Amino acid sequence: MNKSNQNRNTYNTVVISELSSRHGFTKIFIRQCLKGDRNSLTADTIRKEYKQLVKKVETALNH
Repeated sequence: MNKSNQNRNTYNTVVISELSSRHGFTKIFIRQCLKGDRNSLTADTIRKEYKQLVKKVETALNH
């Protein structure tokens, strides 16, 4: 596969830092959970919390 065909996910770095400090995991582990590389109950909760926090940040910025 060409490198130009790969999609890169961009995540909110502030939210990733917050999740990292909340759960005590590295930022790399948080990104792996969001990407779907890690499958566990913790990874599921991290995905849910990430979505909620991103919504809060977006609504705060839009108002």
